Amino acid sequence: MEETKKELFTRLLLIRHGQTQHNVKGIISGHSDTPINDTGHKQAHLMAKRVKEQFPIDVIYASPLQRAMQTAQYLAQEVDLPIQPHPDLIEFSFGELSDQPLSELQKRNPTLYQQIIDWNEVDSHVRTTRPQIPGFEPLDAFKARLQSFTDMLLEQHGGQHVAAVTHGGFIKSYVYYLIGGNFDTYIPFWVDNTSITIIDFYKGNPMVRLFNDNSHIGERFDYGRPRLL
Repeated sequence: MEETKKELFTRLLLIRHGQTQHNVKGIISGHSDTPINDTGHKQAHLMAKRVKEQFPIDVIYASPLQRAMQTAQYLAQEVDLPIQPHPDLIEFSFGELSDQPLSELQKRNPTLYQQIIDWNEVDSHVRTTRPQIPGFEPLDAFKARLQSFTDMLLEQHGGQHVAAVTHGGFIKSYVYYLIGGNFDTYIPFWVDNTSITIIDFYKGNPMVRLFNDNSHIGERFDYGRPRLL
């Protein structure tokens, strides 16, 4: 990249937090303030080493939730920068689905459980209506904070490398939002713990350069399946 053109670019590194016990048990955390576990700490350490080696980070933002802040702390120590908590980076609120495996929802509310299963398994080309889940964050409000973070990024960090440590739901939604995805259907992406996703903005226009790269932790590559977000 020519130095004289650097101000036309903003590079965003979206980093998912390290593993939590909720992740191990298949429980949706949402806004729950769960910490990373021992594996998560090791993952965060490896992520931070890699980012320092590859990218000249200028600023670190993080979701205020504990699991993101703990992960960001490893990067902050490596690159000697403070962490700036940012509320726009908090995870999507999954309402009644938070803090429990789907098997529990099946017992408590079998009708809603079946609606979720049917919605996840419908042909991806069929337009459907999302199940109405109590406490779910309104999608318009969620998309508003995706845009709010983008506006802040472009206004304040032209020509810089920005790291944002956040959550799986936020990251895949952010990329989907930038490419004009239809939120009436499930988002066909998956984001792994401490993975790195890179978006370059050129004159404000996004280009996805890397998605869900967690090669630094040597994790087994499991099968993916549709999720509610």
